[in-house]
Amino acid sequence: MKSNKKTSKRELFIKFSGPILFSAFFAAICVGVVKFLPEDAPINSEYVITSKETNSDEEEWQKSILVNPSDYHSKVVEHKTQKTDMGLELYRSAVSKSSVVWFYNQITGNQDVTLAILTSADANDIPLSLAFALAYTESRYKVTAVNSNTNKSIDRGLFQLNNRSFPQLKEEEFFDPYISAKYGMSHLRFCLNTAGNEVSALAMYNAGTNKVRNNKTPQVTLNYVSNIMGYREGLDALFNTQVAIFYNQDSSKFLASLTK
Repeated sequence: MKSNKKTSKRELFIKFSGPILFSAFFAAICVGVVKFLPEDAPINSEYVITSKETNSDEEEWQKSILVNPSDYHSKVVEHKTQKTDMGLELYRSAVSKSSVVWFYNQITGNQDVTLAILTSADANDIPLSLAFALAYTESRYKVTAVNSNTNKSIDRGLFQLNNRSFPQLKEEEFFDPYISAKYGMSHLRFCLNTAGNEVSALAMYNAGTNKVRNNKTPQVTLNYVSNIMGYREGLDALFNTQVAIFYNQDSSKFLASLTK
């Protein structure tokens, strides 16, 4: 009986040693692959990740490899190096569009706000970082934002549209992000075409074209423009490290190569 028991153990070892060794080998390969993967892998999904579609494992994975969404605004302020804005170029490409949408979803925390700004900025040929920096400075991306002015007019919504400047809009329309972005981006395009440069255009957006043309731009408007440009610089730099870097530094050459 004793010898049979020993024989049984040998048989069990022989029987299972192969699968055990294979599993250990496979696990070692997986660890090696994970170790050499880039830490900042881009999101390549064809859909926008929402809270309903993302499970807890995916959320933990995103937090482990990317900047935590709650830290994005502080990271934006930290990044001060001016870089070329490639947002529109990458947004207009089917290859990288979902990554751009994903990035700005982390910035705004609201998919409707993100899509509203992206759509209208694209339609008016406005750099994405400029459009989002303007929305952040105006309302902190809050569609319900309201501000009463000293002249008793009221600014409402994502892009703080003034009720006297846009009398055709109903009150509830001011709080629709798509409507606000449509008129906000259209007005910014008008200011850009009129002023000829971004700084003066932003001043016109805030203080009106007449004051800027007559060199009567108030100090509060100059501070306002400075805040937008500073935030935009950080947004550009963060976008480059989180998205653009994965599509080559010269995105035009990269995108052109995909069509060959």
